[in-house]
Amino acid sequence: MALLIAIILWLLLVMLVLVCLALITPVFVRVHLTTLPHFAYRVEMRALAGLVPRLTVAQGPVGRPKAKHSSKTAKPKRRRIPSRKRGHGAAVQALPTLIGGILQRIHLTKLHIDADYGLGDPAETGRLCGLLMPLQYAGPIPATVSLNLRPDFTKPSLNGSLTAIVRVTVAALLIPVARFAWRAYGLHR
Repeated sequence: MALLIAIILWLLLVMLVLVCLALITPVFVRVHLTTLPHFAYRVEMRALAGLVPRLTVAQGPVGRPKAKHSSKTAKPKRRRIPSRKRGHGAAVQALPTLIGGILQRIHLTKLHIDADYGLGDPAETGRLCGLLMPLQYAGPIPATVSLNLRPDFTKPSLNGSLTAIVRVTVAALLIPVARFAWRAYGLHR
């Protein structure tokens, strides 16, 4: 009986160490969007600083999109807007701090944009091109960022792909979440 309890305690200790290791090592999240030949997306995650194989979290349409059957269009139901309850004011006030704290702890590892864009009017496409070209050519771009933007003056279009990889440490997110909980629901009132 003592041996069984010892084995269970050792297994619990190993599980606790693995959970702590998963919390303090970075998680890499890869997002890939494409519009060619049709719109598709894929979100993948690699835990334990990339040592674990990729896990697909979300995936958009892979094959050809199915043709939508046009039938009678039903009127959308009216949504009831929930009334604001008392006591949520502190949570709403602390929300910008939470969002800012989370965004500070998310690090962009790689960004690759390859796109053709165009508006209906060539003059408007030229104006947009003038706004976007400094992003591509003006200053030194980090090696992890790759921008390939091409204007299309003949027709309105937006075709291309975007790949972004971000690094997040889950344990670092606990600090802004705890700060938010304290400001929104803490005992300091």
